[in-house]
Amino acid sequence: MSNDRYFKYLEILYVFLIGEVDMEVVMKRVVFFFSVLISFNVFSDGFKTKEETRVFSDSLMDHFVRAEFQEGLDSAKKYWPIPKVEIDGLANQIKQQWPIVDQRFGQPIEKEFISEKMIGQSFVRYYYLHKFENHSLYWQIDFYKPKELWKVNTLIYLDNLEPLFSTVK
Repeated sequence: MSNDRYFKYLEILYVFLIGEVDMEVVMKRVVFFFSVLISFNVFSDGFKTKEETRVFSDSLMDHFVRAEFQEGLDSAKKYWPIPKVEIDGLANQIKQQWPIVDQRFGQPIEKEFISEKMIGQSFVRYYYLHKFENHSLYWQIDFYKPKELWKVNTLIYLDNLEPLFSTVK
């Protein structure tokens, strides 16, 4: 979890506890707060096999090519151990930026799977091109397997294709 998110949680905790002098009330609130915080990271579903992550990534990209960002990201919520509000924020950010993409890149054409990279047996990364009439974006979808299940770890898109030239052989 990033430092910014920790500070955000600490700030929420501070606001949640401010003004309380009754230690029993404070402790109940602390237990409740950390139970909610842990639930974001522990109780998300996951994929049993790496192959399932690839099938899911293909489906996610199909949504993105159709500009169905909310639907695609909604489908990722149960596999992504971050607060759902952050995923909704990502969907809103993409929706706000997408008119610029439409204007510069033209109509979407299709997705193209580029490559898969592994770090040990715990991380897998998929690269996709999101092809348009005039240019292409690339999407990077990462999964992490802390124990038995694969979980969505990172999702980014960029219009600078330079990183792909160093990853694709």
